[in-house]
Amino acid sequence: MVLRFAERQKKLTQLKKVNLSGTYGSDQWVADFDVSSSTGRTDLRAPVFYIDAARETGEILRQFSLDSQAQDLLEGLDPAPFDPALLELLGYVLRRSYSEFLVYEVTAFSEEDDPLPYFATESMGIRYSLPQMGRGELSAAYLLWRVHSLPRGSIVVLEEPESHLAAFSQEKLVDCVVSLAVDRDLCLLVSSHSPGFFQGLPQDNVTYITSIPAPAVRSGLPISQLSAQLGLRPNKAAVLLVEDRVAAEVLHATLSHLDHDLLSRVDIRHVANGESGITRVLAEIQVGGSTGVEILGIFDGDQRPDGSPEQGAKINYLAGEEAPETLLRGLLIRWRMGEFRNWLPPLPEGAEALRMALEGLDGSDLHDWIEELGKTFGGLRPIVRASVDLLLDDTKLNEQSVQLVGWIRAKINAQ
Repeated sequence: MVLRFAERQKKLTQLKKVNLSGTYGSDQWVADFDVSSSTGRTDLRAPVFYIDAARETGEILRQFSLDSQAQDLLEGLDPAPFDPALLELLGYVLRRSYSEFLVYEVTAFSEEDDPLPYFATESMGIRYSLPQMGRGELSAAYLLWRVHSLPRGSIVVLEEPESHLAAFSQEKLVDCVVSLAVDRDLCLLVSSHSPGFFQGLPQDNVTYITSIPAPAVRSGLPISQLSAQLGLRPNKAAVLLVEDRVAAEVLHATLSHLDHDLLSRVDIRHVANGESGITRVLAEIQVGGSTGVEILGIFDGDQRPDGSPEQGAKINYLAGEEAPETLLRGLLIRWRMGEFRNWLPPLPEGAEALRMALEGLDGSDLHDWIEELGKTFGGLRPIVRASVDLLLDDTKLNEQSVQLVGWIRAKINAQ
């Protein structure tokens, strides 16, 4: 089954109408919804299910608590055990070892014979049942049981599935829900207010929806920005050590251009004594693993050896084969001489102001040059950011920059 937006929303858009189209099996389908009139139509033939585990388990607890002889309802019923795979998923979410998990399907509360599940389990030699379960445990068990039992190929709408769960369980739950969706060919639409639930998802799979003051949709936003919008600042996953202040700005600009979301996960620091300072820190401080923080060294390009860095190494290199000041000055000279004709300096003063500033600094000392150029344009960061924009127009330098950013991302994701 394939679901896709007919027109992808990349920026803030006031939501007036939703148009969906896709395929189910070999059949094409469309669906429309008008926000102002709250009317819609669809010819989709796939089964659709809505699951609000927190609300539904609350109702289950209420029904059984109102019956003073609830245990009598189980007489004559044969429980169905969670299969080993489902039991393993539940234990993974809750960090608990279960020897069994039984489900009694009770129909006494419904004239239509719609069953309510009554759970009984054993963990660490202790047997207990639904009334003794915590709300998080009950919600997780109910959600996994429901999703696991749905017809293959269903569309499933999940309402805040992370409710009542601890933060570590929220992160594990998304893994299990995705696993079940893949195994049963389900299409999931999930609402969530928990960054812990959606932080591990690709940003193209997460959309921010608001209803006040008017319905609106934001998609394609970095996960870190969505998390911050909900009040959570991401933890730093790595400290990146560079040789000096200019190198720090070059690395910052490179990440900003190529993987802005990664900026929120790293801390860039320049060290005393350049290359030797980085080497000493890496040798003396051992982190990573259980601490969740990596310390990585990013040397200037003029330190680059032949070949790529080793997979397990903690050292990589800025783009180019020169010190950053030399590289950026050379690129701007090439631009003044007529190369990069399509590049427009992303500076408020524009191309002519940059040309005049460069002319005024001809013959100046290399280190003084970039500092003085920064003063003309409001600081070192704006001019380095603009120069890195030019750097990425060079094919080879672009490839090296992409490799560096991918390497940093891989180091963080491997934790």
